[in-house]
Amino acid sequence: MARDINIHSEKNHESASMYVVNQIKDLIENSDGTFSLGLSGGETPRFAYSIMSETFNNLSQTIIWTVDDRWVDASDELSNQNLINNYFEQTQAEVLKFDYSGDSPQLDAEIYEKKIKDMISNFNVAILGLGQDGHIASLFPNSEATMDKESLYVANEVNIKTKWRVTATFKLLGKIDKIFILATGENKNDILKSVNADNNLPISTLKKFSNNIEIVTDQII
Repeated sequence: MARDINIHSEKNHESASMYVVNQIKDLIENSDGTFSLGLSGGETPRFAYSIMSETFNNLSQTIIWTVDDRWVDASDELSNQNLINNYFEQTQAEVLKFDYSGDSPQLDAEIYEKKIKDMISNFNVAILGLGQDGHIASLFPNSEATMDKESLYVANEVNIKTKWRVTATFKLLGKIDKIFILATGENKNDILKSVNADNNLPISTLKKFSNNIEIVTDQII
């Protein structure tokens, strides 16, 4: 039976973000060797990323990879890679970039999967968001990528802002030692009440693959 997801509440978005930042800082400082950090996009993690990029003094042994992205060029304002680059290219971290070809989202996802396999031997931590529909990464309810049991990284047709997205699969997310899900704002209150219910939402499905998930929020659940 899947373990319930731990939900940690803070008083506001900033303190929730700082909780995640401090937890990851401790994990990096206590790590032995290369540390991998998966990052998602959106507005929610911007404050956390800004603090991390400004205050994490030594990221020379850290590899940052992109959990998911819209299938657009990294110069596009919709690109998660753009967001990650803006904060972390200036640091000592090695940013493992997703490359957009403009030709095939499937091939681009395959290439990024190979890059991940070649460069990362242990997946330490990732920061994910949580959609009001229960999606995590770009694993949307009833989308094809939620059914993939073999790949680590795939293209997923979602038709939300862009037709295609690329995303880590449940199989890859299950390899991550610790997953933080930063889910703040009143609009997340309803979905947070459903994460440990018996349903087929992607956030609930994640429990079958990982037993070390922590949702950090500013809501009282």
